[in-house]
Amino acid sequence: MTTAAVNTDAVKTVAISAKLGRLLDVIFAADLPVLLSGSHGIGKSQYLEHYAASRGWSACVLDLSLLEATDLTGLPYRDGGLTRFAPPASLPQPGDQPALLVLEELNRCDRSVRQPCLQLLTTRRLNDYRLPDNCRIAACINPAEGGYDVDTLDPALASRFVTLPVVPDREAWVAWAKAAGLFPGVVQFVDRFPQSFERAPPRTWAQAARLIEAGLRAGWKLKDMEGILAPVLKPLTAKALMMELPALAPDISPESFLLEPRKHLKRLESWRDQGRTDLQLFLVNGLRQVVAGGVPEDLDRVMIRLLLATMPPDLVAPLVKELRL
Repeated sequence: MTTAAVNTDAVKTVAISAKLGRLLDVIFAADLPVLLSGSHGIGKSQYLEHYAASRGWSACVLDLSLLEATDLTGLPYRDGGLTRFAPPASLPQPGDQPALLVLEELNRCDRSVRQPCLQLLTTRRLNDYRLPDNCRIAACINPAEGGYDVDTLDPALASRFVTLPVVPDREAWVAWAKAAGLFPGVVQFVDRFPQSFERAPPRTWAQAARLIEAGLRAGWKLKDMEGILAPVLKPLTAKALMMELPALAPDISPESFLLEPRKHLKRLESWRDQGRTDLQLFLVNGLRQVVAGGVPEDLDRVMIRLLLATMPPDLVAPLVKELRL
């Protein structure tokens, strides 16, 4: 395998999007390893795992900062008069399906771990272990100039890679977040404001989405969530998000849902068809707060059960219990 460096001076940054996938296709077709360099939380490793899956490959992700040298080189043992090395089970094995080996934290790990990577990249071997021919190599780092506690890669090691400086792509992240079912209110906020990733990286927005959903499922009021979001998004960004979310709340009041349920079936079915779990969560949360003050009499229980059946069972289960349906 040729491991000469490829000149990527013309590549200032590459968005983590379909464009990156096309570049990876060419790099791997040339039988070269790739190094993605970018700030934390932008989804470098996650993208590589998704890329591998889309090509029908398995992904073997190793966090080098957690390893010792023998985790790569293998433990020595005596075989007659010879010393051999037991190949690590964590590495792709001969006969496995095509794979992408992802080396995380290449510039944050101990030098004794980084040194074997040079042999792996140069000869595709580590003592008695040989990397299968159907395995490609990628690595991820945070840039040394970003204030991170990392080492500068040795030129001999860095030259083995095609290095791509990567940045998050908002449109690609929004598409991923929708497919992943993240809380739609947060996804819409990121989609509407181009500066979202300047305020917080993609991973942080995903954390905020999960916190809001967990809070609503636990019966929290929306106004009480700013405090738990502030340490994640930082106070000003959390406040900006919380100012926008009420405008995304459902246009069905809990009182109307309970007293006039027949009016709302089509609306709830449309939420279900659109995957609007955010509106469902808002409504169920409001209903639980109303019911906490006492269950109204003369409910149309048959119709209410029909409405609740349009929502995820785990979401409405506490409400069904509280309404004694």
